[in-house]
Amino acid sequence: MARMTIRGLDEYAMKLSKLGADAPKIAKKVVMAGANPIADEIRKNLQANLADSKYSTGDLLDSFGIAPPDVDHLGNTNTKIGFEGYDRKGVPNALKARAMESGTSTQPKKPFVRPAVNKMKQKAIEEMGRVLDAELKIYSL
Repeated sequence: MARMTIRGLDEYAMKLSKLGADAPKIAKKVVMAGANPIADEIRKNLQANLADSKYSTGDLLDSFGIAPPDVDHLGNTNTKIGFEGYDRKGVPNALKARAMESGTSTQPKKPFVRPAVNKMKQKAIEEMGRVLDAELKIYSL
């Protein structure tokens, strides 16, 4: 699972705190704005990996998605990009994705998550900033 930490958002945090009840809704919008370009790139890389495989059923690609944003016990808004469920043979899709990403004793690694996160991190940050700025303008902050 990809994980990204963004620092230096203290100014935005102050503005968000002034939004009161609407802050969680806006934070979820902002988090999704950052998750989308990363998920799109992961999906693109996964499709390229699966195109090389004559054994692909499409189950792995179908199981890929973004979880709805949630607020944790510390007040941080998070989402998860990943794989859910099982393929038609009962193998966890997350396990199959991990095997493709890291390789196994019988399968060479074909990274698709880490390259996507590295490539799209800056774009995700910019997109989050753009959405947050747009939301803050609505509230005239």
